[in-house]
Amino acid sequence: MNENLLEFSEEHVAHHSDESAKSWTEQVRKGLDVYREYFNNPAFFEFVGSLKGKKVLDAGCGEGYNTKIMATMGAKVIGVDISPRLIEMARGEERREPLGIDYYVGSFTDLSTFEDASFDMVISTMALTASPNFEEAISEFFRVLGWGGELIISVEHPCFITKGLGWIMGETGEDSKLTVSHYFDESPQLQEWKFSYAPPGTKPFITPAFYWTLSLGC
Repeated sequence: MNENLLEFSEEHVAHHSDESAKSWTEQVRKGLDVYREYFNNPAFFEFVGSLKGKKVLDAGCGEGYNTKIMATMGAKVIGVDISPRLIEMARGEERREPLGIDYYVGSFTDLSTFEDASFDMVISTMALTASPNFEEAISEFFRVLGWGGELIISVEHPCFITKGLGWIMGETGEDSKLTVSHYFDESPQLQEWKFSYAPPGTKPFITPAFYWTLSLGC
């Protein structure tokens, strides 16, 4: 079947997340997600600024790695993720090292568990591109934010992370050119990938990915 013709629901996302939850958690907690460790997180949390005393929703919290960082920065954090197994991993870590974090299984496109204006901040790190319902998610984020609240997200850059992303090999067999294409192809795709520093023989993750073209208005 042509993957470009596939349509993925949130149930598909939850299924694939559950399938890889144990391996994902082990690798993340070993620091194998080096881009998160040394690039994304330092820049992202510097941008976020002080969280002391704020009530924060971590939307798409996964196994709770970044949720813990927010809690150690002084926030009262609630984590939500669509994968029951990832939430199980997060709750296990909270029992091992209590930081006052509450975790809920659910989609961040339906936050009906929470009242209107119940958070000071909604933070989502590298999670929105794993949801088929971008508009519903944004609508719910704004509903649960209090007056003057902040929504802070990070996503893969839509100009470069496309279905046409790939390296061209040179004559010596090494990467020589990076190609980027199919920017306007918004059909979902199953991605198969590994962390760059995962041990040899590590089973790849298989994750549904969703694409949107983005623009900024002035």
